[in-house]
Amino acid sequence: MTPQPDLRGEALFQTVRGYYDTPQSVGHYGDAARRAGLHPPERAMVARFMRTPASVLDVGCGAGREAFELARMGFAVTGVDIAPKLLAEARRIARELGLTVDLRSSDGRSLDFPGDSFDYVLLITQMIHHVPLRANRVHLLREAGRGVKAAGAILLTYHDWEIERNHEPWGWRDGRPIRQPDADQFPHLPGASEPGDYFTNDCQGVPTSVLGFAHHLMKSEMEEEVLAAGLAIAERADFATIAGGEPDEFWRPTQALLLKRA
Repeated sequence: MTPQPDLRGEALFQTVRGYYDTPQSVGHYGDAARRAGLHPPERAMVARFMRTPASVLDVGCGAGREAFELARMGFAVTGVDIAPKLLAEARRIARELGLTVDLRSSDGRSLDFPGDSFDYVLLITQMIHHVPLRANRVHLLREAGRGVKAAGAILLTYHDWEIERNHEPWGWRDGRPIRQPDADQFPHLPGASEPGDYFTNDCQGVPTSVLGFAHHLMKSEMEEEVLAAGLAIAERADFATIAGGEPDEFWRPTQALLLKRA
């Protein structure tokens, strides 16, 4: 029998939805979708691992920053996200920009697509950190493996906590450390007890009105979850150097994995 996702974290998924539906999050990510496009390491990652024409599923698409640029590049893009207000903003922006992207609501635990549907599945912009509980992260990875074609690939990016916790640009603001509340301060939220769980009310330096669940991932933990989902690691990349030239210190904690069906 196929293992099912751990539903104990439902209250935690609700905090993720609420955090990304705040005006602060919708405003920030909507503006980025209109203006930013792919960041240089992301663009280098796409150039290195992806080829058009191809179909792409962007899990955790948010307001569409990555999905819209991929559509401009010639990919046929489907985006799913947990936050309805953020998704509604993505639809508005797609109309403004005249882009065709299939945008759907999903928290990622069950991807409502037939198997072998996509050439590429993207789990990028560190969305994996906002999936509560190891069982749910493994299930999402397994779902990504089911949805990608046999010859296709899954692209996953995450922050390596071993690097991030000692890296000031990610843990500091205005010269002061950002102190995020630990999960054990919220006993009324079931399942918020795995090592590395925490909550955030920081949206790129702007405080949000809602705390959202997040999870620090060690490199060993992330790769173990990938293997537990029945996926194979085909290649590893470091965002600090993936674009070539001198390492970019800001991106140092960000790691990328190219995954294949085992």
